[in-house]
Amino acid sequence: MGNFSSVHSAHFPFYAVGILLGLLFSVLLIKPLNALLLGENYAANLGVGIISTRIYILLTTGLLTAIVTAFCGPVSFLGLAVPHLARMALGTSNQKLLLPVTILSGAAIALLCNMLTVIPFGKSLLPLNAVTPLLGAPVIIYVILKK
Repeated sequence: MGNFSSVHSAHFPFYAVGILLGLLFSVLLIKPLNALLLGENYAANLGVGIISTRIYILLTTGLLTAIVTAFCGPVSFLGLAVPHLARMALGTSNQKLLLPVTILSGAAIALLCNMLTVIPFGKSLLPLNAVTPLLGAPVIIYVILKK
């Protein structure tokens, strides 16, 4: 059911290295992603390898998703809702601005959801996946209805 407390200090170096590598790869994809916003033909004319860029994007997102799922379990809605929230807040699709804001706001929202799992005066925690849909589902519904 997803839980951030399952990352122990012995596992943290592996978790941190994997996440930092994934974030580094995503930062390296900023320019090709911005070029792809203009269309595939325009990006290809700018020298972007469309197929290789798509493969790198899939590998990077797969790496980040696999690491978080392996260490924390499935955490629903954050990966879908946070980029849309960041895009709505910034009003731009420029990856140079959007990526750092998405990373920081994703961390903040994940920590907020983790804090909401604590039951006051209780000895147990709610599952993280019981809280994340409360924040993520309205955003996804809004995006679907808006389009």
